[in-house]
Amino acid sequence: MKDYDGLDFFGEEESDDKERKGYNDEELAKILKLEEEAQTNFDAENLEEIINFYFESGDFEKALSYVNVLLDIYPYSTDAWHKKALILDSLGKFDEALEYFDKAILLDPTDTEIFINKGITLDNSEKFEQAIECFQGAAEKEPENIDALFNMGLTYEKMEKFVEAAQSFESVLKIDKEHKDAYYELGYCFDFLDLLKESVHAYDNHLKYSPFNYTAWYNRGIVLNRMARYYAAIESYEMCIAIRTNFASAWYNCGNAYASVGRLYKAIEFYETSLELRKNDPYSLHNLGNAYEELGQYTKAIEFFSEAIKIDPQNYESYYGRGNCYFNLKSFEFALEDLNSALILCKDYSEIWYLKADSEQVLERGEDAIRSYEMVVKLDPLNNEAWHDLGCSLVEAGRLDNALDAFRRSLEINPEWGEPYFELAKLYFLKEEANLGLLMLDEAFRRNPHERFDFDFNNDWKIVLNFLAKRQPVYS
Repeated sequence: MKDYDGLDFFGEEESDDKERKGYNDEELAKILKLEEEAQTNFDAENLEEIINFYFESGDFEKALSYVNVLLDIYPYSTDAWHKKALILDSLGKFDEALEYFDKAILLDPTDTEIFINKGITLDNSEKFEQAIECFQGAAEKEPENIDALFNMGLTYEKMEKFVEAAQSFESVLKIDKEHKDAYYELGYCFDFLDLLKESVHAYDNHLKYSPFNYTAWYNRGIVLNRMARYYAAIESYEMCIAIRTNFASAWYNCGNAYASVGRLYKAIEFYETSLELRKNDPYSLHNLGNAYEELGQYTKAIEFFSEAIKIDPQNYESYYGRGNCYFNLKSFEFALEDLNSALILCKDYSEIWYLKADSEQVLERGEDAIRSYEMVVKLDPLNNEAWHDLGCSLVEAGRLDNALDAFRRSLEINPEWGEPYFELAKLYFLKEEANLGLLMLDEAFRRNPHERFDFDFNNDWKIVLNFLAKRQPVYS
C-alpha cells in the first residue's frame, strides 16, 4: 500500500487547494467524507467515486494516487487499469498510458471503449496508423459505434486523408442524423477537398443544432469567400463576430470580403478593429496598406506597408505594395529599391518584374528595363502587354529585329489588340518599309476605329508619323 502515505487525506494544505480549484461545498463535503471512510474501509465504489471526482475536476495527480490505491487492492479490475490509462493520457504520459490500456485489454479484450480510448492516446502521441487500427478494431466489434467512427475521422484529418475522414463522418451521420460534430468536421473535410457547396451545406446542418458556434460561422465564411460569394461570407463573419466580438481573425477576413466587393472604407474599419485585438499584426497592417492604395491614398498606404515591413521584413508583398505606391507618386528610385527588395524574397512573381521594368524605363535605364521585361515574359509567356512593352524598349535600344519578334508574339496571344499594330507601323516606317507600315496602320485602325483619320500618305506622311510618335498606348 505504498501510495497511501502520499494521499494526505485531511491536511490543511489539501483543503486550501480544494478551495482554490473551485469545488462547491456540497461536492467537497461529500468527497471529504469518502476520503475519511477510505482510511479504514477501502471500498471499491467509494474509491472509484473519489477517482472520478478528481479526474473530472482536472486534478489528475490526485486521481492517479487514488487509482494506484484501488489497483493495489483490486489488481484484476479492468476499469481501474482503464481509468489509470486515461489519467496518464490526461497527464501527457502517453507511452505509460498505452501500457495500461494494454493491461486492461488483456483482462477484457471485448471492451470497445478501451480500444477507442487507446486509439485516442495513440492519436495524441501522433501514432496515427496505430490509432486507426484501434478504431477499426472497435468498429469491427461494434459496426455502429459512433465514437469509434468519429474518432477515426478525426485521426484521418490529422493524416490529411480527407476522403477517408469524410467517409468516417458520413458513416456517423448514417447512424445519427443529428450528430452536430460530424457535420462540423464534414464541412472542414469538404473544404480541403474543394467540395465547397458541400462544405457550406455541412456547416449549415451543423448550425441548425449549434447556432452559437462562432467557429462554424467563421469557417463557413471562409468557404463562401473561396466561392466568391462575398456578401454571404460577410453575413457569416458578422454572425461570428456577434457571438465572439474579440475574434480578430473574423474581423480581418470580413475586412477582406468587404475589400473584395469594393467597400474599402468598410474594409478599413474591420482591419482596424482586427489590429486593436491583435496588436502589430502584419497582415492587418499590410491589408490596410492595400485598401489605402486602392483608394489612391498612396502616402497613407506607404505608412501601413512600412509598419508591416518593420514587423515582418520577409513579406515580399509589402515591399511590392509600397513600391507600387512610390511608383504612383513618381518616386521611382524608392519604388525600384522596394521592388528589388521584393525580388530578393520572391524571384518568380512576374508582376514585381513588370513594375520594376516600368520603373527602369521611366528612369531611362533601357538595358535594365529590357532584362526585366524579358523576365516578365519568361515567367508569364502569355502576357501580351509585357511582350508589347518589351518591344517598345527594344525599339528605343535600336534592336529593331528583336522588337519585331516581341510585337508579333504580342499579336499571337491577342490578335485583336490594336497597340502592337501601331508599334509595328512605326517600326516599319523606321525601317523604310512604308507599304508594310501602312498595312499595319490599317490593321490598327480596324481595331481602333475611333482613331482613324483620312490621309494621303504621299502628301500627309508627316501627319501620319507625327500621329504615331505622339499617341500613347492604350492597354486593355
